[in-house]
Amino acid sequence: MTWAVLSLSSWAYGFEPLQLDSHTGEVNLSPVYLGVYEDTEAALSIRDVLTKGNEYFSPVENDIINLGHSSSSVWATFTVIDNDPQHLSETPWLLEIGYPQLKRVNIYVVADQKVVQEYNIGYGLPMEQRELPHRLFVQPILLEPQVEYQVYVNVMRKNGSIQLPLKLYRPSIFLQYELSNNYIFGMLFGIMGAMIIYNLYLCLSVGSRAYFYYILYIASAMISFLMTTGYGYYFIWPRYPVLNEYMLQLPTCVGVITGMLFVRHFIDVKRCYIFLDRLISWIVYVGFGLILFRLLTPYFLSETITLYVGAMSIVMPVMTYMCWRKGSRPAGFFLLGWAMLFVGVFLYTLSLLAVLPSNSITNNAVFVGAAMETLLLSLGLADRINSERKQKYSALQSQHETVLRLQEAEQRLMHRALHSGITGLPNRTFLKTQIEMLVSSALQTQFSVVLLNLNNFHEFNKTLGHSNGDAILYLATQRMNAACEKEGKVVALERHSAGVHFLAGVEGVTFALMLSDCGVPEAQQVALRLLRDLERPFEYQGLALDIDATASMACYPEHGTNSENLIRNAHIALEAAESSNEKLAVYSQQIDPYNERRISLLGELRHAIESDQLQLYFQPQISLKTNKVEGAEVLIRWIHPEYGFIPPDEFIPLAERTGVIHALTYWICRHAFQIKSSLTRQGFDIALSINISARNLQDAEFSQKIQLLADEENISLQDIVMELTETAVMTDPDHALKMMSELNEAGIRLSIDDFGTGYSSLSYLKRLPVNEIKIDRSFVMDMATSGDDQLLVRTTLSMGHNLSLVVVAEGIEDAPTLDLLKAMGCDLAQGYHIARPMPVDAFYKWLGDYVAVLPDIDTDSSGSACLDG
Repeated sequence: MTWAVLSLSSWAYGFEPLQLDSHTGEVNLSPVYLGVYEDTEAALSIRDVLTKGNEYFSPVENDIINLGHSSSSVWATFTVIDNDPQHLSETPWLLEIGYPQLKRVNIYVVADQKVVQEYNIGYGLPMEQRELPHRLFVQPILLEPQVEYQVYVNVMRKNGSIQLPLKLYRPSIFLQYELSNNYIFGMLFGIMGAMIIYNLYLCLSVGSRAYFYYILYIASAMISFLMTTGYGYYFIWPRYPVLNEYMLQLPTCVGVITGMLFVRHFIDVKRCYIFLDRLISWIVYVGFGLILFRLLTPYFLSETITLYVGAMSIVMPVMTYMCWRKGSRPAGFFLLGWAMLFVGVFLYTLSLLAVLPSNSITNNAVFVGAAMETLLLSLGLADRINSERKQKYSALQSQHETVLRLQEAEQRLMHRALHSGITGLPNRTFLKTQIEMLVSSALQTQFSVVLLNLNNFHEFNKTLGHSNGDAILYLATQRMNAACEKEGKVVALERHSAGVHFLAGVEGVTFALMLSDCGVPEAQQVALRLLRDLERPFEYQGLALDIDATASMACYPEHGTNSENLIRNAHIALEAAESSNEKLAVYSQQIDPYNERRISLLGELRHAIESDQLQLYFQPQISLKTNKVEGAEVLIRWIHPEYGFIPPDEFIPLAERTGVIHALTYWICRHAFQIKSSLTRQGFDIALSINISARNLQDAEFSQKIQLLADEENISLQDIVMELTETAVMTDPDHALKMMSELNEAGIRLSIDDFGTGYSSLSYLKRLPVNEIKIDRSFVMDMATSGDDQLLVRTTLSMGHNLSLVVVAEGIEDAPTLDLLKAMGCDLAQGYHIARPMPVDAFYKWLGDYVAVLPDIDTDSSGSACLDG
């Protein structure tokens, strides 16, 4: 009775039931057992299917259900009966769907028109939710002996190809089969991984982009295979189902792109056909366009990308064949390898389009073709390397002698670049390198850089000619070098076949040497000994020659911590030695006119002048005959926002050297004239003394500009005194006399400041249009206790009065000095005892208080000026 019911049930569905017995280990569900239905609307549920029975299902025509590209919901069904009485119900059968690219897989096991088991194992769910995690869809199902079950499989994919290869396994057989598959695919992926590593090594060794593109090509193919075999989802991204939507199409497009780029560089397509090179560019652009379109839109593009890959599978070997006909040897290897892959891709593509049946041959054709192609292309790459090596070896042989000649020429050029052509000594560049080596040496805690300059060497060139001058210079440097060798502290700069060089030429006839392990006093003694040895007369072509020399020194680390600073500071010291007629000078910041602070102050001084950040101070001058205020000296003050008070003797010399002194003098005059105008309005008829520079006398328009400033403020230049130092006047006496005459004609009174410290002669002084002289403070400050200073002051007063000049004494700091000057008949006096320099507001107040009481000058207990009376 039971068999009758079973037969009737099978007949009702119209498909042969699958009979399982004790000899059954695995079963491929062939068309005999299967029925299929394509639900294009994806509207049927399992309840609808059970209600309608066999109305929906039709027989399967091929060994594997293959619907090609479809977005439909596909149903498959088969009937199964387990006739093995020994098979325990607790031991499941394994149902395998051998196509891992199905987003939805629902399995229903039905008995007596009731769903007794239901499973959802599509790749749309994380791998961890499957009862049996596996690269394919494998679901254990329980079959009671002698019970007929109807199994329904409902699958769906997002607009891709749909295949349903169904198999039933006993667990033990499935395990053996899976081990075999893992071994085979492990070999495949191992070969591809090895090829990636091998070509990466070639890429790093050779540096060709062709190998880089080939690595990307193999990697993209490998990712595609991981997707099509299910290993990618199983091992790499099991928790990210959404990646399955992209991990086949995108790597496939990347594979075509990188493959085309590899062909372009490996075969050198451009050398064979330019139009093919342009075609490859368009193919690459299309591939990138498909990738972007797939990423930015919801469209699946499965058929489009499949056609793109298939078309390129035809285009690429055609292009390669054309290049091979042109004589490209790599194209032959590529053509053979691509033919293997083409066959595999072509067969697999036809199976996806349902043109060929899906079986083990068509499903694995791509894998086999890709492995063969990878091996053949790797052989082609190796052949290319071998060919390139032969060419390089041949080229290296022909270039070997050229390289040797170039090396010899380079050595000669290097020697010329680092040595003097006249003396053969190392030059400044070589010296700097040696200094840096000494600085970086942990053994050296201190050393000195010494410069020796031949002062009168230009006389030899002018007298004997440059050729003889060069010969004399060579002899002099040899002599200096020999003297250095005798000194144990001189550092050897260079050892050569003929001896040792201790000297280096740094500039013209200036030479340098280094002294190690000695302090400043000892280094000075060594430098002076070298100077004495150098200045000893020596004979040249019957002539006895004397050389005058000057030395300077900069010490590490006190004067610099690198070669640039040490050589620079040694040059600064050399300038100081030459300007002061000394034989040797040691660098210090006091003699350095080019330090960073002064350079910074120069730019800031310009800004201070333009923005009126300077101040004028005034120091009164009184008549020693009447005690009245006759005038005031105008002094400039600069309070820097960062450095505070900047002494005038620091920024004024800097202004004189750079030309800023002109703007500074005009600023002082403009503001002083404004104060003079204000003083006149308040009833104070006093003169203002303004210091000017020798650089002002070099300005041809100076007198005119001063007169314009006076006119703007409506003051008389008769009340303006301009002070110049003796040194400033003697810089260019003739031009100074001319400019001073113009100023005198304009009504300006002229004064010689710091009189007695310069070098002017009385005969020249008599010619100058000056009105007064100012005795330098160094003679006045100590005259109360110094008989010599009293004599100098008395002589100066007598000389000035004999020349009808007003005599001003400055630097008066006590009452005895003031009394002595009164007794000697001095005209005007200024100093701290009378009043310190003060800003304009304080000066106004001081004048008002002073004039109000018409004081006698006296001194309080503190030594400061006081008002008596």
